[in-house]
Amino acid sequence: MYGSKDKIFEVWQTTQLQRVSDDQIVSILDGCDSANFLLAIALPQLGDFDSLEYAWWLQQKLSEELAAKITIRAVGIGDHNSGLKFCQFTGFPESSLFIDPDAKFHRSLGLYEGLAVKLPILSVSQNWSLD
Repeated sequence: MYGSKDKIFEVWQTTQLQRVSDDQIVSILDGCDSANFLLAIALPQLGDFDSLEYAWWLQQKLSEELAAKITIRAVGIGDHNSGLKFCQFTGFPESSLFIDPDAKFHRSLGLYEGLAVKLPILSVSQNWSLD
């Protein structure tokens, strides 16, 4: 990650992404104005074991009393379908998960953008990348 805390928070405040619950493109922090506490999570690929395990444990260990005080927003690299499957598997709330299909949000924070494969023996169309 790079930049000051202010710069990082500015990216969170100004970014609009697709929310998994209703497929709408809105501000990631939409509905957080009255939150007592905000837990903002930048996940790598939604199918990544670390993302799945983190979300699952968060759902398992967060007490109802604590969950009522904390508003959670998470952004993961993937598409809408992977977001739905992620939430089904982990129990993570669809209304709290936003998807970043091109990893632009992650790039703006200076985070790992995910796997990009470019092999010289493959044609341009066979190579896969986030670019």
